[in-house]
Amino acid sequence: MRPNRIALFEKKRKFSLSKIQLFLLKMKGLRVGTDTTLGKINCDWPNKLIIGNSCDIQDAIDFRIWHPYSDDCFIKLGDNVFIGHACEFVCNSSITIGNGCLIASKTTFNTTGHEYRKADKIHQQAITTKEIILGDDVWIGTSCVIMQGVNIGEGAVIGAGSVVNKSIPPYEVWAGVPARFIKKRE
Repeated sequence: MRPNRIALFEKKRKFSLSKIQLFLLKMKGLRVGTDTTLGKINCDWPNKLIIGNSCDIQDAIDFRIWHPYSDDCFIKLGDNVFIGHACEFVCNSSITIGNGCLIASKTTFNTTGHEYRKADKIHQQAITTKEIILGDDVWIGTSCVIMQGVNIGEGAVIGAGSVVNKSIPPYEVWAGVPARFIKKRE
């Protein structure tokens, strides 16, 4: 069954709008490689966002960069990265995603936290921040949360709905809340 003319027109309209958005983001400093597909994204500081070649970035991605004047605060995506619908990147430090990574929908990366000492009121606690690094060929399942200071090794797999609060060695499968070791990849 062929798509109707209205559907084809809508697809062309969206493609044109994405080209305009990409042009405007590049004018604001976005660095993006060739053959990258960019959906509707939110990024107030596109000059702090680096996207590699042949990436597929879907709609409703939120790239939040808290310190745009700091050289240490940026988001860098390698080549051949897929980011699913409605992912969120909260960057108070740096987030680096390796080549060939798959990040499923509704995943959150957060380089920010708070201290929680008993001596101080919660609203007076200091903010903590640590970078997040994903090696090459990492697969993150849908609706995961990747916390500050986490380094996920090359070829690792994270099960859907997991909360990753510590680093994961290469070629291991982890899942759960908090994420726990399941098995080695074969």
